[in-house]
Amino acid sequence: MTSVLAPAARIASPDGALFVSDTHLDETQPALTAHVLEGLAARIERADRTVPGGIAAGGVALFLLGDLFEFWVGDDHLAGPAIALANRLATFAARGVRVYLMRGNRDFLLDVPLPGSSAVRPYSTACGAIMLADPAVIEVGGRRVVLSHGDALCIADTAYQQWRALCRSNPWQQELLARPLSQRIAMARELRARSNEAQAMTETLSDVDDGAAGALLAAQQADLLVHGHTHRPGRHRWTGPDGGRRERWVLSDWAADPPRGAVMSLAEGMAVPVTAPG
Repeated sequence: MTSVLAPAARIASPDGALFVSDTHLDETQPALTAHVLEGLAARIERADRTVPGGIAAGGVALFLLGDLFEFWVGDDHLAGPAIALANRLATFAARGVRVYLMRGNRDFLLDVPLPGSSAVRPYSTACGAIMLADPAVIEVGGRRVVLSHGDALCIADTAYQQWRALCRSNPWQQELLARPLSQRIAMARELRARSNEAQAMTETLSDVDDGAAGALLAAQQADLLVHGHTHRPGRHRWTGPDGGRRERWVLSDWAADPPRGAVMSLAEGMAVPVTAPG
């Protein structure tokens, strides 16, 4: 039986709970890094003005829900975008913003210890952030909200789910992280190329299953799921077996040309028209 998770964070105002995912930062795309950093800074400043008491009162929390990077081969590989993002998030945290990170399907090795390398600082520490499990629950204005990257709920894609279980196992991760950094980078680039080729063939399979999402919500005594992963931003609503309303909000992915991507507050999400009523 699935246990009911305690809230990882409590935020008083829906304006103070901010969500972002799928920035896919890559050292080959400096314009994307600049776009993301500018978007984060602008949204934090707006929250400081609109949330009662602002950042100083501890009322603003930023949740980054996975796939922050195009790939992540270990906390010992701090390329330019990773350093820039860590510095920006650490600046937010120093001001009083509560920052939370969640792993995605491309950066599932975030904060995983390297064998025999205790001197390598966890990436979340560099960001002044707290690492969240997937799924996690937060409480906003007394409402329980489930957070997930979203890939675990794409249950129709059985081949991916088998891969997901393998690459998140401790033996697999430790064997990979024991390899030289250059070899890990080469492997990641090869896997990324294969993933891009397969994505076109599995577009339907790679969407979140509403039944799986509903079961997760019921288990966590919540009616709202916020996730990323699918790059299909929208607001889905349906009725559960108990007759209760269920919703899942899909966050946008990010791109620089043309500019795309947004940091969404819970208050803004409640104002989005329902795109997939059920």
